[in-house]
Amino acid sequence: STSSQRQSSGINAEYGGVIEATIDHEKGYMQSNDSANVYGTNEPLKAYHERIRFCLDIHNHSIKAMRFPPKSYNDNLEDAQKQREREQQDLEYAKEIAEEEDDGML
Repeated sequence: STSSQRQSSGINAEYGGVIEATIDHEKGYMQSNDSANVYGTNEPLKAYHERIRFCLDIHNHSIKAMRFPPKSYNDNLEDAQKQREREQQDLEYAKEIAEEEDDGML
């Protein structure tokens, strides 16, 4: 009974992909197979390449986002002429305040 339970567990593990093994029913043992060297394949290189590509995509999207702000950003900006007019008004106002202070001090 115990032997058949162990054998059943070994078969389930083998077919479930948990271990790679060969069962010798006549001799009553299970021989594990040598696992393949994953670094001897291109899988790690492919995974590393995918990670690098992902990081570069994020970088490129970030650069584009910084270079080209959303169109709504331009709606809030004053054009150059309006900005000069506002600065001129501010300057004239500052001169008026300075003249009033000078007049009040005399």
